[in-house]
Amino acid sequence: MITPSQIRAGRAIINAKQSELAKAAGISLATLNNIERGVGDPRTSTLDAIEHALSRAGVEIQGNDALETVTLHRLARPSAYDTFLASQRVLEALGPKSLLKGHSVLFYARRNRRDPDERPRVCLMIEGEARTVLFDQVDFNLSSGARVAEVAGIMLAAFAFHRGDVHYLTDILDDTTVTDTEEAVDRLRSMGGAPLQHPRDFFDVFDSWDDRVTALATREGHPMRDLAALFFD
Repeated sequence: MITPSQIRAGRAIINAKQSELAKAAGISLATLNNIERGVGDPRTSTLDAIEHALSRAGVEIQGNDALETVTLHRLARPSAYDTFLASQRVLEALGPKSLLKGHSVLFYARRNRRDPDERPRVCLMIEGEARTVLFDQVDFNLSSGARVAEVAGIMLAAFAFHRGDVHYLTDILDDTTVTDTEEAVDRLRSMGGAPLQHPRDFFDVFDSWDDRVTALATREGHPMRDLAALFFD
């Protein structure tokens, strides 16, 4: 079970304030403050929530009678998920409670090495203060209204919380999953990316913004409608 010293070290390694960790863990600031000072007898569920929040931020906690360690994984590449669950993970990383503290979001499209003629997949890299997360193993694409909804929802969050820090690559890349995480991240960083002022610019790299708006933006509750409304001109 996580200890007060590990919590303090975990916060320090990702440069998180007590208030930020408390918000991410869903507990009060006073509760976290007491736990870190060794005051009271916190519930197991509360300690689990703190450890889970730190884990989401890339902090690995280990310890036994002889050794106690707090390690930060600076690069992360979540494994392939069901796209709905993966989109929730992306939204969490982009959101205001995220300990990732993202300062740059890069969208790009990549081919599938197994089938180069298949519809390109939508990927993104989120750079935070102490950690970078690359989402390129999830099958985000625009093959159906439901899949477009996932991508549009992610873009809505990116613009809502990181507007001015959202970029995109103007070319479709070969499959980035064939290289290890460090090499893939270095490659993407070296490519820079153009500022993404309007989602149309990214969609038109590999699809058609106008076609998607025409097909889906009239559907009540569809994220594409909200995304189009955000950039109505």
